[in-house]
Amino acid sequence: MGEGKGGGEGEREARRNTMTRKHNALAAIILLGAVVLGCAAGGGYGRIRLEESGAMTVESLINNWQNYNIYYAGDGTLAVAVLFDPKNDGKTLNVGPRWVPVSDQESLRRMINLMSQKPGTSGFLGRLWAVVSPDGSTYGYTYTLLSDMVVKVIDDKTLLVESLS
Repeated sequence: MGEGKGGGEGEREARRNTMTRKHNALAAIILLGAVVLGCAAGGGYGRIRLEESGAMTVESLINNWQNYNIYYAGDGTLAVAVLFDPKNDGKTLNVGPRWVPVSDQESLRRMINLMSQKPGTSGFLGRLWAVVSPDGSTYGYTYTLLSDMVVKVIDDKTLLVESLS
């Protein structure tokens, strides 16, 4: 009789261990799913993507400058980036404190021309990039000597382009 009872205890213990392992595996799967969904849906970061499609050109941005909120970042004598935020697209590009508004077409043209003639520290001349959200939606454009920028998601309609150092 004692043997039967001991065998029953062993079976119960084995079932408990199996259930514990199943619960741990299920918890790990749920945790992994939450992390993956959190990274995908939680915003995170946008990026800049080289504009090679020809759908947008620097000349078009300069000619239609009044349709954009435009900012530049640089040292006062040379812009390293010019940012174009379309005014009526329902999306917003916020900028960090080192970005300065551009208020006239002549200044804009001068900045772009200088970046087209003098390579930056990256070794590149100015190039046109689209500023895109994590899902690839275009929020605006930047003409820059840089090859990367920090673009943070604020909400589903707003990206923040950080100040450049």
